[in-house]
Amino acid sequence: MTPTGAIDVHTHVLPVRWPDYAARHGGARWPRLEGDPASACRFFVGDAFDRTLGPEAFDPLRRIAHLDRCGIAGQVLSPPPDLFCYFADPAGALDFCRLQNDNIARLVTAHPTRFIGAGTLPLQAPALAVKELERLVTDLGIRCIEVGSNVDGRDLDDESLVEVWAAAAARDVSVFVHPVAPVLAPERLRKHRLNQAVGFPLETALAMSRVVYGGIVERWPDLRWCWAHGGGAFAYILPRVDHGWDVQSAGRAAIPRPPSEYAGRFWVDSLTLSPRVLRFALETYGEDHVVLGSDYPFKMGVDDPVRALAEVGLDGALARKIREDNARAFLGRGVG
Repeated sequence: MTPTGAIDVHTHVLPVRWPDYAARHGGARWPRLEGDPASACRFFVGDAFDRTLGPEAFDPLRRIAHLDRCGIAGQVLSPPPDLFCYFADPAGALDFCRLQNDNIARLVTAHPTRFIGAGTLPLQAPALAVKELERLVTDLGIRCIEVGSNVDGRDLDDESLVEVWAAAAARDVSVFVHPVAPVLAPERLRKHRLNQAVGFPLETALAMSRVVYGGIVERWPDLRWCWAHGGGAFAYILPRVDHGWDVQSAGRAAIPRPPSEYAGRFWVDSLTLSPRVLRFALETYGEDHVVLGSDYPFKMGVDDPVRALAEVGLDGALARKIREDNARAFLGRGVG
């Protein structure tokens, strides 16, 4: 069984504990925890402190209590982007992906009416990524993957990733894209901690542009893509991107139609933090292509995405689409 009712497509969950991957595989950038996940713990990326995590980042029962308070039927569970580890050697990356995917599958199996899984892949090693995608579908019953907006600097239209998108399309697997470092001009974003607030929307806009111009949508038109944070800044630059395609021969040589025609095939989540911006996303991507998203349990998200959606003042039928129907269309066979 799968959730019947509102579905939050953008949430993150961590395993309660994991081995010391730096000791096991080498490298200084592996994520790690200090403290007790049952109360509060400190999350590090290598030696750099990132944030404090409460039990809601780990405990499914706390998540379900939160869902009940918000009137949400279920969540899509995916790793936080700091756990993608695209920098790592292939064997270590696959090891860490499997740990996370197994954890998500256990939570979904234990609470099948409340959770849907979105797995992660070692995209720095595309052949291994395809094998793990096959395991997600065949062994774990997961038909959604979460990927970063770039793979340690490689864009999503990189030729090395073609086999991953081909496998996802063949297996009817949905793709949720979350922005990751390196974002544009990281040294300029470091002051005032602008990496997420400013960097992530710009990074998402670039990634969406590359997926369009790189011919990924043209080549696999039925592959379903959903972009975090309302698609970042892409909707705002889209008229300029279209104009560039119209007046620059390089754009027309890359794809046969204006970028906006491909953008209408994307889904985005509702996490815009503004009713006005959400209305613009609906205008840009279409009423059937915006899904509920919260970024639970992190501070840059919203605590109650249903309440945030209600503040937009949409009619009942459209609000239902965003709360439930559009998520089911994006997830496809992933919701049973």
